[in-house]
Amino acid sequence: MDPNSHEALLRRQEATMLTWRGPALMLFARAACAVGAQAVVAAVFALRASPTPWHDAEPWLPVYGTLIDAGCLALLWWLTRREGIRLFDLVGFERMRLVRDTLLGFALIPVSLVFILGGIYAVGWLLYGTLTPPYLFGLLPLPGALYGVLVWPFIWGLTEQMTYNGYLVPRFQVLCRSTSLAIVFVALAWSLQHAFMPLTFDAKFMAFRLLASVPNTVFQTLLYLRLRRLLPFAIAHALMDGATVLIPVLVPSVRA
Repeated sequence: MDPNSHEALLRRQEATMLTWRGPALMLFARAACAVGAQAVVAAVFALRASPTPWHDAEPWLPVYGTLIDAGCLALLWWLTRREGIRLFDLVGFERMRLVRDTLLGFALIPVSLVFILGGIYAVGWLLYGTLTPPYLFGLLPLPGALYGVLVWPFIWGLTEQMTYNGYLVPRFQVLCRSTSLAIVFVALAWSLQHAFMPLTFDAKFMAFRLLASVPNTVFQTLLYLRLRRLLPFAIAHALMDGATVLIPVLVPSVRA
């Protein structure tokens, strides 16, 4: 039996190995780690006598994002051990399905972009009155931009999918005894994390980041519960995030 299947989770709930404590702790962990990681980078800028250290840290999300992932992976490792399973049981990797999962990951990209761009354009028009709302990333030095394209998205995509789809949504489905409630809880928490990545203290921009993410997070959680295959989602996620950094961040850095 797959250790992360619905049946396996029900058995661990009956054995009190799965309780509300772990999922409740993990629900907002990425947002908390995001604030902490940004604070570390801001402290570096403060030590360099920057007059606006917090603001200067914002564009470095594709670099300090790995600190967020490290905190989340450590917490996931601890929580999965308490359930008596391994961290990568959340992925459900099967070598025989690698090619199919990879192709499915590529196929998910255009579908996901419909929900991502639809949310961005709709909420951008609602809050800013334009289809080109403020962009997330800023210009980085070339080494940072390269890291943001070649390393960060692959760790980020896998960790984020493990957090929300691999760990949270199937456990809330069992604990709530409702697929709809599980999707609502996880999709809203997943969307909320974007308001803290980076944390700008700009209420309108934070609302934009939260609301624009809702269509895609609902789609992702709903489809994952249908497929129960994490790797395709992680592949699609990583490639889209890499392109998000590549186009506006790396290309200007190379030209500079």
